[in-house]
Parts: sequence; structure tokens; C-alpha cells
Amino acid sequence: MGKKRHVVNIMFTLLLLGVFALTAIFVAVLGAQVYRSSAVKMQANFDTRTSLIYIAEKVRQSAGADFGVEEIDDSSALVVTEAYDDGNTYETWIYVYDGKLYEATVDAGSDMRAGSGQAIMDMKSMDFKLDGNLVKITTVNSEGDEESLALSRRN
Repeated sequence: MGKKRHVVNIMFTLLLLGVFALTAIFVAVLGAQVYRSSAVKMQANFDTRTSLIYIAEKVRQSAGADFGVEEIDDSSALVVTEAYDDGNTYETWIYVYDGKLYEATVDAGSDMRAGSGQAIMDMKSMDFKLDGNLVKITTVNSEGDEESLALSRRN
């Protein structure tokens, strides 16, 4: 009878160890999924906020410049036109193309093509609207979250 009880104790201990191991694996997998989901959301939130802050700073730096909204590859682009002391006039195009936010500086009146310039960060889409002195920017990040910002241009 003592030997049977000893075998039952060993089996119970092994079963308890197995349940503990399975629970530990389940918690680790669940934790990894939660971490991955949080990291993706944080990155998308960072991209959205950073893009809005970036464009806001571009608008603020361009006091006295002409602003316009143009179409490029079926999306809107903010075009900032500035004349410099050397007599040259340049256009800075800020737009989204192929899932990326781009900035391109070209000679005024140049033919602008989507994908030109520097890719800055991931962005699903961005829409610009001008209403008098107000620039309204609406972004949609890679997770589909939408954010808007309205800026008053300085003259």
C-alpha cells in the first residue's frame, strides 16, 4: 500500500508540474501578444503625432510664404511656395504616397511626381484643406486611426 501511495504522490507532483508549465507557457504567449499589440499601437500613435507636429512646424517656419493644396497621385499635398533673397522661388511639397509621408523641395513651377523627395515616415493617408488663413490637416495612420489639426498661418 505504501508503494502505491508513493507512485500516486509522484504522479500528482508530475501532473502539477505539467499544469504549471502549461500555465507559464500560456502566460508568456499571451504577454507577448499584448506587448506586440501595444508596440504597434504606440508606433502608429507616434507616427500620427510626429507627422502633425512636423507639418505644424513647417507651416510656422514659413511665415509670409504662399500656401496651396494641390493634387498628386489622387491625394492632396500641401505646397509651400517661398521666394528667397537670391531671387529663386522654391516649392516644398508635403504629401503621402505609397504608405509614406514625403517632403520634396523643387523649383517653383517644376513638374512634381509622386514619390519624389524624401520619405519621412509611415502614413496611410493625409488630407489638407485651406480655408482663408486656416490650414486643416487630417491624417490616417497605419492602424487606421484618424487625427486632425487646424493651424492658423502667420503673416
